Amino acid sequence: MKLKQLKRKRKAGISDLNNNAGMGWNSVLNYRKTFVLVLLPLVLVLILFQCSKQFNVTDYGIFAPSRLAYVKGQDGCTPIDFNESTTIWTFGDTITDDGMLSNSLAFTEKIDESKIKNISFRFYTENGRVVEFIKYHENENPVKERLWPFDGIRIGNKVYVYYVHVAIEDPSKPLSFTIKESSIAYWDVPKQWDSGKRIAFVRSKNISREGIAFGASVLEMDEYLYVVGHGSKDNRSYLIIARVNKNEIMQFTKYEFLQGDSNWGKDIQKTKTLFEDVAGECSLHYDNNLSSFVLVYCQLFTGNIILCMAKSIEALPQAKKIIVYTPPKNDGTSMMYYSAKTIAQLKRNVFIVYMNPLTYQPYLISVDLSNKLW
Repeated sequence: MKLKQLKRKRKAGISDLNNNAGMGWNSVLNYRKTFVLVLLPLVLVLILFQCSKQFNVTDYGIFAPSRLAYVKGQDGCTPIDFNESTTIWTFGDTITDDGMLSNSLAFTEKIDESKIKNISFRFYTENGRVVEFIKYHENENPVKERLWPFDGIRIGNKVYVYYVHVAIEDPSKPLSFTIKESSIAYWDVPKQWDSGKRIAFVRSKNISREGIAFGASVLEMDEYLYVVGHGSKDNRSYLIIARVNKNEIMQFTKYEFLQGDSNWGKDIQKTKTLFEDVAGECSLHYDNNLSSFVLVYCQLFTGNIILCMAKSIEALPQAKKIIVYTPPKNDGTSMMYYSAKTIAQLKRNVFIVYMNPLTYQPYLISVDLSNKLW
C-alpha cells in the first residue's frame, strides 16, 4: 500500500475513533498535551544544560510497515528477548478496526541488519482479531481504566512484563487520571508452545502504589535487573532507577533504589531523580563497544532524542545530555513526540524508535556511534 494511502487510512481510523470510541482518541491526546504544558517552564531551563553534536543519522520513517496489516496505529513498541531466534514486542494503546485496545503483543524474528527496515510482525490474535494480552478483570471498565505495558524479561520459562494500571476519572477532562498501581504480568510458557497458540498472562498483585510507572526499561546485568521507572511530581517528569535480584523480581520489598549519594537503598523516598524532562518511556542498555551504559529518551517540548552515557549505573544522574537527533516539526499541531528508545544495536549503530502522535506510529532512526561522545 502506498504511503499516501496509509496516511489516509490512519486519518480515517483516528477520525472514526474520535466519533465512536468510548474513551476517545482526543481524550488520550489531551492528557498528554496538558501534561506537557504544565512542565514547560522547567524544561526550558533544563534545555540550557545539554550539548549538541553532529551524528550520522539515517531516518527510516515509519517503523515496520508490516504492522499495519494488523493495526492502524499504536505506541509503546518495546522489544523483549523471547528465545535465541524470536523477539516479543509490547505495545500500548493500539488502534484496530474494532476500536482502541489498551495493549497488544507481537512476535518477530531477531533483528539483524538485513531485517531492520522491513521486519515482519505477527500479532497475537484470538479468533482472527488482535486482542489485549494483559486482560481486564470482569469488574473493570475499559472506558475508565487502561492497562499499559512496558518492558520486561524472560527468566526460565516465564515472561515478565511490567505494566501500569491507570484509572480514568473523567474521560472528558485532560489529566483526569491516576496511576492505581504499577505491577507485573507474567506468562508461564508451556513446553510445547508455538506461535499461534494461546497466550495466558497473569496479572500479579501491585508491586507499587508510589505513582511511579516501573519497567520503562529493564536491563539484566550480572545478578541484577536494573528497572527504570518514570514519574512526575512538582512540575517534573523524571526517571528513577531500581535494582533487584532477577529471582526476586516479584518481591517489591527486595527492590533497591539509586539514592542521591550514589548508593543503593530500600527507601524509595530517598531515590535520586534523573533528567526531569522525559517524555514517555526510555531505554537503558550496555554498549560493549564503548564500555558504557547508554540511556536514550525523548525530551519534552523539543522532541529531541537525547542520549546519555556513563561508565556505571551509579554515574548516570551526572551524565551529559547529548542531542543525537531532532525530528521534523509537526506543522499545524501542538502534539509532541515522545517515548524514544533503543530497540537494537548492530555494530556501531544504535536503532531508535520514537512516537509520532500526529500519525500515531513509531518512527525508526539509526545513529552511528563510531565517535566517542565525551
